[in-house]
Amino acid sequence: MLTILKRCSHCLLTLFVPVALFVSSFAAASEDRSVHSSVENNPSLKTELSPAYFYLGAELGVNYYQHGCESWSLDCDRNSNAAGFFAGYQINNHFAFEAAYLDLGEANATYLEGGIAQKYQGTMQGLNLSVLGSIELIEDLSIFAKVGAFNWHGENSGPFSTVSENDWAPSLGAGMSYQLTDSWQARFEYQYFHQLGNDILGGTNAHVTAIGISYQFGRTRAAPMTESPVTEISINETKVTAAVVATPPIVLEQITFPYLFDFDSSELHSSEPLQVIVERLTRYSQAQVILRGYSDSRGSSAYNLALSKRRTTSVYQYLIAQGVNDKQIVSEYFGDQNPVTDNLTEEHRHLNRHVQILLPQLTLPEVMPQQEQ
Repeated sequence: MLTILKRCSHCLLTLFVPVALFVSSFAAASEDRSVHSSVENNPSLKTELSPAYFYLGAELGVNYYQHGCESWSLDCDRNSNAAGFFAGYQINNHFAFEAAYLDLGEANATYLEGGIAQKYQGTMQGLNLSVLGSIELIEDLSIFAKVGAFNWHGENSGPFSTVSENDWAPSLGAGMSYQLTDSWQARFEYQYFHQLGNDILGGTNAHVTAIGISYQFGRTRAAPMTESPVTEISINETKVTAAVVATPPIVLEQITFPYLFDFDSSELHSSEPLQVIVERLTRYSQAQVILRGYSDSRGSSAYNLALSKRRTTSVYQYLIAQGVNDKQIVSEYFGDQNPVTDNLTEEHRHLNRHVQILLPQLTLPEVMPQQEQ
């Protein structure tokens, strides 16, 4: 006979607000501790977060019942608060399954019956099962869309009776999410619920806009990438006691490896892999090293070219500080040109942020030892 639904219960609102405020302040305070401090205290390379995990969260927003009242109502309030809790499993970087309990709130209407103004109230809540698809726009910021089914339970109450019904209805949604820390994520979303209710309760569409926050369980960074192995070459000295014998030339083999950098950084995180360069160049004056700087594809080409130059300069300045002659160093930089892999994922972009170090093969001249006197 009428189409009305209910305003969100005050208990959900009272519970969610302090939780959301605490989580937001915690996320802001722990950002430096969970990301920046881990990079500074641990010189191992920053790697991509694991893509598969369970998550649990809550959301709060507003709802609009499109057909919340009949046209002959004396007074109608179609707007309400909405709140809910959700849990899901992220399968990979692009898809997830999610289940959410939602209270869409109440709608209120007044009708003239028998010359008396009668007030009616309605509520709608239920379980929403959905599949999410997401795409990363920039680092930590993604957009998503979802489609699902809402198992609703509705109730209408008036001065003389209360009616309850339940059924299924399709749902659609879209929004964006931001990764606050390794484990905390915030979201903003819009959800549409089509044809809630039935002939007994009446029918309406619902439009929900909400903000939410979630905790991602067991989401840790993958094991840091190992640096290229360094070949150590030992030279055994031969003592000539009688006959004069020419020793064969000594060949120092070519060594090449990448030195990786953090995003938008030219700071050296560890000097250990550079020691093989220092040892060869300071021991053999004829040895050379070639430094080639690169960046990922983020930002303009001009900025990336300058960034790759700064990275090459950081390695160059370290070698000079260790006593290497500047004439032994060749420095080149190419910006985002010639990537070692594509720039479609954070892991691949990380591999492109590097200085490629090349120690060419070196042949030492023959040694003619003197006969021992």
